[in-house]
Amino acid sequence: MSGVRAATILALWGAAYRAGISAPDAVLGEFADAGRTAGVRAADAATAARVGLPGPGEANAGSVALLDLLRRGGCPDLLLPVAGDVRGFAPRSAALVPALDAGGAVGLPTLNLTVVPGDGHWRVFPSTGAESEAPAQQPRISLFDAERDLDAAIRTATSRLTRLDIARGADGVRDGIAAAMRRAAVNVPPGDSRAHRHGAALLAKVVSLEALLQVAATHDAGANTRHELASMDDALRPLAAAVRAGRLAAVGELVTDMDVRGSALGGTARARVAADRDGDHPN
Repeated sequence: MSGVRAATILALWGAAYRAGISAPDAVLGEFADAGRTAGVRAADAATAARVGLPGPGEANAGSVALLDLLRRGGCPDLLLPVAGDVRGFAPRSAALVPALDAGGAVGLPTLNLTVVPGDGHWRVFPSTGAESEAPAQQPRISLFDAERDLDAAIRTATSRLTRLDIARGADGVRDGIAAAMRRAAVNVPPGDSRAHRHGAALLAKVVSLEALLQVAATHDAGANTRHELASMDDALRPLAAAVRAGRLAAVGELVTDMDVRGSALGGTARARVAADRDGDHPN
């Protein structure tokens, strides 16, 4: 989940910086908390030359270099590719396989870039593929639809697992879930609008359910036979899909809300971002 968490942090706090809601130091602190403290570089020489980042074989730039990309890149778009659903990525995109390995990435549509959390650092790819195909657009999922589907998946999974009686003798499951929740927790930028509160609440619910799924995936919940393991996987698969959709909906709502708030602030927000950009920031 670390790559998904890192991409979520980048999308949320990138949107907050772009809207003038959060100061650079706060944003860089959240980036560091995502575990990508080794900085950022472009994945290829052409991208490096286009956006002014170090390329392959060069020392990484500090994470502060992301701020300019986020300022100019348009609304950050959280991407959560899985086998069978890689919308948001162009065919033959160089970012696709790294993003599948990481579990998540962030698209910057205005700059035609995709940022992927790598092993301790961020890598920046062109969003188009080898033949300049545009990425397939992700459908926008409403919070209402995401919550409805998530609640239905919870009820179905709970019913099936109860019938299987797989949880018997599952010592330490509660502690495992609590620890996974702490690792997966994401700080949400400040906001008090209804949309912001709703998106933050759904994201918190998703994090809790992903912690449950992570613990269940270890098969330490009392499933002993091959049949029990397969039955548990079948019961949890729809829930995992609903959780993924819920994260996309929650982050999409929060990013959109921050974009609207930034537009309402208008020149004041842009002036503050420009002033922050021109100041000195730590790497």
